[in-house]
Amino acid sequence: MLWAQPKQIFQDFNLDASSADVSLIEFAKQADLTIIFPYEKVQSRQANALKGSFTIEQGMCKLLENTGLAASFERDGVVTIKRISIRDTLLEDKSLLQEIVDLLIGNGDKIVTFPEEPSYVELIEVRGIRSSMDWALDIKQESIGVSESIQSEEIGKFPDLNLAESLQRITGVSIDRSEGEGQFVTVRGLGPQFNTVLSNGRRLATDNQGREFSFDTIASELVTSVTVDKTFSASQPSGGIGSVINIKTARPMASKDFKIAGSVKATFDNNSQKATPQGTIFFSHSNDKLGWLVSLSHQTRKARINEVQTDGWLLNTDIPTEQILSTADTIFVPRNYDQRVRFDQRTRTGGTLVLQYKATPNLDVSLDYLQSDFNVKTDSTSLGHWFTSSNLEDVVTDENGTAIAFSQNVGHATDFHARTFDRPSSISALGFNSHWQASPKVLLEFDVSSSKASTKDRIGAGNALTLIGYLNRSSFSISEGNILPHITGFESSDPTIVDALGDVTGISDYLDPINGRAHVMMRRGWNIEDKFDQLKTDITLFDGLVSNIDIKFGLMYSTQSKRNERWDNEKNAVHCSFCGYFPEPDLPDGFQTVFDAGSDFLSSVSGSENLPTRWLRHDGETLFNFLESASDINFDAVIRNNSFTVTENISSAYIQGQQRSQWLNIELSSQYGVRYENTDTVVTGFESDLLALTILDQTEIGQLNSPGRVISKSASYDNWLPSVSIKADWQDNIIARLGVSRSLTRPTMGQLSPSLVLTTTRQGGDLRASSGNPDLKPFESTNFDVTLEWYYQPLSYLSASYFKKKVSNFIVSTVIQTTINDVTDPSTGADSRAPDSEDTLAEFDLTTPINGQTATVSGFEFAIQHDFDSGLGVVANMTLVDSNAKLDPTDISQKFALTGLSDSQNLIVYYEKGPGKIRLAWNHRDGFLQSLVQIQGPEPTYVRSYQQFDVSASYAINDNVSVFIEGVNITEENVLKHGRYPNQLLLAQQPGARYSLGLRGSF
Repeated sequence: MLWAQPKQIFQDFNLDASSADVSLIEFAKQADLTIIFPYEKVQSRQANALKGSFTIEQGMCKLLENTGLAASFERDGVVTIKRISIRDTLLEDKSLLQEIVDLLIGNGDKIVTFPEEPSYVELIEVRGIRSSMDWALDIKQESIGVSESIQSEEIGKFPDLNLAESLQRITGVSIDRSEGEGQFVTVRGLGPQFNTVLSNGRRLATDNQGREFSFDTIASELVTSVTVDKTFSASQPSGGIGSVINIKTARPMASKDFKIAGSVKATFDNNSQKATPQGTIFFSHSNDKLGWLVSLSHQTRKARINEVQTDGWLLNTDIPTEQILSTADTIFVPRNYDQRVRFDQRTRTGGTLVLQYKATPNLDVSLDYLQSDFNVKTDSTSLGHWFTSSNLEDVVTDENGTAIAFSQNVGHATDFHARTFDRPSSISALGFNSHWQASPKVLLEFDVSSSKASTKDRIGAGNALTLIGYLNRSSFSISEGNILPHITGFESSDPTIVDALGDVTGISDYLDPINGRAHVMMRRGWNIEDKFDQLKTDITLFDGLVSNIDIKFGLMYSTQSKRNERWDNEKNAVHCSFCGYFPEPDLPDGFQTVFDAGSDFLSSVSGSENLPTRWLRHDGETLFNFLESASDINFDAVIRNNSFTVTENISSAYIQGQQRSQWLNIELSSQYGVRYENTDTVVTGFESDLLALTILDQTEIGQLNSPGRVISKSASYDNWLPSVSIKADWQDNIIARLGVSRSLTRPTMGQLSPSLVLTTTRQGGDLRASSGNPDLKPFESTNFDVTLEWYYQPLSYLSASYFKKKVSNFIVSTVIQTTINDVTDPSTGADSRAPDSEDTLAEFDLTTPINGQTATVSGFEFAIQHDFDSGLGVVANMTLVDSNAKLDPTDISQKFALTGLSDSQNLIVYYEKGPGKIRLAWNHRDGFLQSLVQIQGPEPTYVRSYQQFDVSASYAINDNVSVFIEGVNITEENVLKHGRYPNQLLLAQQPGARYSLGLRGSF
């Protein structure tokens, strides 16, 4: 779009015939103007020569004559460049395949009304909320399928501080948050693993164990747009039955000459009361032949996160019958109850490098590189209580069987933890592309790319735990109306407490370091390496085999290798070398100091008044070093048998047709095709035999295993993926769309591992094991979409959509009880503290994944966007999702349900006029089933409904510099999770609010 100012003069032009992108840039140079436009959308159009003296309007019309583009000068001063309607010319030049979106040019703040025949137009660089929304709206309108996008407001300025936070503003998109930042995306009720994520059209590797992509790994400042395709086409890479999400970075030939832009800001974390610096800078230059762009971004955030956590609720464990004071058939008891303060330092450093070269008017090549390092260093301190079912007393349950009161006086301890949750992640993407218009009828494209991602943790810092505690007693209760349980009885001194040797030694106040004894010492983490290489070629024949039909076909080959290495110190029970709270070695009292969490610790969560806000704190590495020096124990992590590598080789081919036609007064656009894919999978892992179980302490049982051996299994499958999309455009402002397609998502990688792994070995019959299944088939979905959109005025529209997906081959977990190698449980005989002849065989709950379930997901999406003439505007949308695969909490035998299903709502109110802009955004997501498992045990995890308010404002000091403020979660909402029933607390997290103040410049 071009915003115009009238001046009654003519301009001299001297332009040779060339591609539209070169001609438009040269047109702007000769008129002393600036143009910003989507380069890749116009590079295949051929513009005319322009020589002589013309008004801007005359020159633009002559330049674009017979190109399939037209310039429309509106009364409000806006000149729109778009493709010519088929109603105007059905047989318009069909040597052009790519759809053209509006060229975004100018500063919305400087729109001036002009006479019907203006003679001069000044083009100003696009900036602002309304401009980015206008661009996104153009892409939505021009797409044949259902596609939506978020556009940057200017280079280096994305609407939200986090990519996931921006994506949730799109109808049908909701997110999962991690420590106050958006991380994973769910689209139309289908979670992170069901969405394919691309960068500039190429697959991105991930730093997770599975296929899910973490959007917090890339700084939003490096991104110019993110597009979500909800319907599928044959030319798209497969893998996402939820959506295909394409992240686009800045391109140098989107602007002319030299440009520098950037921002600096300070971010203040309200919980930690610390401010940290952030900065981004872009350099770019382009001419008719060559363009280059370099960008750099660095962000640091120091956060404090308050939380209370239960690792899981155990079902029907061996509570002594005489201690159960209720009549419930099913009983749920908590595994533990911890309260914790995390101190995070989150450092995100990244950049891009892009080279574009126009070798000839018809040949373009580009090379682009993306690098982002996201390093999270977390130290935490917590007070914890561990419960053993066989030692519980006076157990009271509610009507659902949830234990709402009990006490434990034997085998119980009060623990003080030091934990780390480090996440040293890295992601990179390198790609080369060539775009050759071989003739007016033939377009050839070639693309090769490689992406790598990793989480480097071979020291077990991803979940390290050191513990100092002592044998004690406590009582647990849940009061009606309170979210947080209440723990009592552990705080005061008690002269009757018996120590680990059986001696009556007593204990003092819980804040007295003299009580402290060593216990479990764990190093745990995953070292993940993911590499994705891709090679593809596409050929487009304009007016191909049939007149007025463009045919596109291509080949693609990709290979992905993901190595998930488990590193820990649990082999041969090294982690439990000091388990049991024994008096030796004697820990120096100075190891522990009193930590004060503050009177506002989780103060907005009901029941927080019962929480102790002081406990003992120690340094984990100091304790590791002390215990290693006091013995010959080495606590270093080693690679374990549950490590595995998955290699997938995918060969694919597709053919796709696209045409435009006229029916009555309706312009029809259609796209149809089929994609074939062959997938070969090889899974390699380690396995060892269980030889024996041994008692470690009052709760833990250790494993003795044979040396590990390598095992490998392979599988192969083929898929045909047809797709049809039809768009009906009536009077240029009412659009209906229809889409039918098949899509797939390949099996969850963690469930392909061929190894048998003992996941839990604890006293009281808590014995669990799991095994993967390399023969799992992909999820397959039949998709149906229909939408109706009304664009009733500029920057304003109404839309309604209905979608339905029938997904087969859902993976479910089967659980059977089994023995392993006739190994016995040493805690079951006459002596529960040692093996004896009366020990019974150890019975494990073995979990194995299989294909077998089919589920239907359907829903409605409604959206409205309205822009008032005063500069005020509003955007609102709602998504309603339903499925026949919901979890019934009362049915404990149900093993399958669809996770991620939830309704969501968004509201954005903005005001943009003159130099000032302000934007207030509200997002709400209903409660949803997040997982079918918990940290400890196969029970479900639910997330309660969550809302968040964010705000941003800026003021332009001049045409080049602006000052801005930003606020995230300004009402300080909390994240709450629970088990099968709402009173089964799993997590209460208080991430707090963040505020930023900064300067942004563009020259």
